[in-house]
Amino acid sequence: MSYQALYRVFRSQSFEEVVGQKHVTTTLKNAIARNKISHAYLFNGPRGTGKTSIAKIFAKAINCTERHDGEPCNECPSCLSITNGTNSDVIEIDAASNNGVDEIRNIRDKVKYAPGESKYKVYIIDEVHMLTTGAFNALLKTLEEPPAHAIFILATTEPHKIPPTIISRCQRFDFKAISTPDIVDHLAYVCDKEGISYEQAALEFIAQSAEGGMRDALSILDQAIAFGEESLTLQHVLNVTGSVGKDELRQLTDLIISHDIRGAFDFYHQLLGDGKEANRLVNDLIYFLRDVIVDFATADKQAGAIYDVELSTIYEMIDKINDTLVSMRFAVNMNLHFEVLIVKLSELVKVKEKGPAADTVDHSYIDERLKAFEEKLAAVQLNPVAAAPSKPVKKETKTKNHFSMAQIETVLDNANREDLTYLQENWQSLIDHVKQNDQRALVSLMQNSEPVAASSTHVLIKFSDDIHSDIVNKDEEKRQQIESIVYTIINKKVKMVGVPDSQWLQVRHNYIQNRKTQPAEQPKNDDIIKTAEELFGKDTINIID
Repeated sequence: MSYQALYRVFRSQSFEEVVGQKHVTTTLKNAIARNKISHAYLFNGPRGTGKTSIAKIFAKAINCTERHDGEPCNECPSCLSITNGTNSDVIEIDAASNNGVDEIRNIRDKVKYAPGESKYKVYIIDEVHMLTTGAFNALLKTLEEPPAHAIFILATTEPHKIPPTIISRCQRFDFKAISTPDIVDHLAYVCDKEGISYEQAALEFIAQSAEGGMRDALSILDQAIAFGEESLTLQHVLNVTGSVGKDELRQLTDLIISHDIRGAFDFYHQLLGDGKEANRLVNDLIYFLRDVIVDFATADKQAGAIYDVELSTIYEMIDKINDTLVSMRFAVNMNLHFEVLIVKLSELVKVKEKGPAADTVDHSYIDERLKAFEEKLAAVQLNPVAAAPSKPVKKETKTKNHFSMAQIETVLDNANREDLTYLQENWQSLIDHVKQNDQRALVSLMQNSEPVAASSTHVLIKFSDDIHSDIVNKDEEKRQQIESIVYTIINKKVKMVGVPDSQWLQVRHNYIQNRKTQPAEQPKNDDIIKTAEELFGKDTINIID
């Protein structure tokens, strides 16, 4: 006889041999042992998880003359004929190629005849979701009132495509993806039976690549054994699957993190020259970063530059890799997408390395300047010639988040509901505009912001992060960039003032209280203003007349 693939040779022949579907096999065994057999079953789940195999075992068990505790004996004529595929009472139908009304009508016409050599007629309809609407309608009546000797087993990977009227007439069993340890154990059993020496890492990689499907795992194993000639190593598996090992992935990520774009490009093309596939490489990179995250969580960091990167940055790297994976599905040139991904990941790490420090101010320096200003202010007030007026002079509030109370009051004094509502309605458009133009620094700055007051000339923006409020108030370049984008969105030039979310309620309360207790206009002392200008510069002083 010609060579048979491993997944056919090692197909389960009893419920005990089935790997990873204990909840299904136990239920079916008990039903058979207690003679509580339904007329229709629906097996659904991922590919290669044992749906058709269990359907055949079930057909053998209910027709077996020597079964024990719901298990077929696999020795009686009925079991042997079903195993060999020669039993005329167990009919397998591929709904993908026999999905029309005529095929189902043919089943309906023949199902009423009694079985020829077994107790039950069993119809196994694989990929049943491929049936047409007319075929489902033709099957419906038969499923509702089948003959006592007929049992239907419907198998599918997409149960959501099956009409509810069909599902409601079946006992439904949801098959699960087989766990990686279970697949590894079974692959080891197969290798031992075949007399193949193997590396444990090779079996683990096959199990991971199979993504829960035993048939896929056995197919990869079969191919790797043929490549390795009576031995199985991790390198053999990597070669036949077009995958990349952890050492190569660590080397690639090290080049990206060190911003050696040219080196990363050369190494990537070297992998392509070795027969690796771009789309497979993207998947392997995601799994590699997943393992890095696990190492972080278990405090089991390995050698490599990737372990010096912040965990939040690795999360963002995975997001960008996922986006590239989606784009590559519809791409003509996958290599180009991967090269762009290398640059994006390197730039992401570079931005994260800089962090917010470049945009912050020197707080110790400002505190010293404020202290000096307070001392000079006290001296001026003690001078009878330059004494402050009898009415208290309102000073700008100084907080740890260096915003100007005077500028905030400028906005609040002239704020109106109409301008604020219009700006709030268009604020998301501003954020979307920044994202579409890939302005990363502004995206992180604006995505957690909200306008809380507006006039025809000013707008007060509340920021969730205190540092972002400081950046808007102190960084003239970034503020002008945002103001220009606001102009393109609402067609109005406004000056932007920032206030931290943590201080906004207190600022608003203080403003309201001041307006209740103080006159609208208060005189200013020229010497105080002059001293402030000397300390902070004219550009940072805002005098309200």
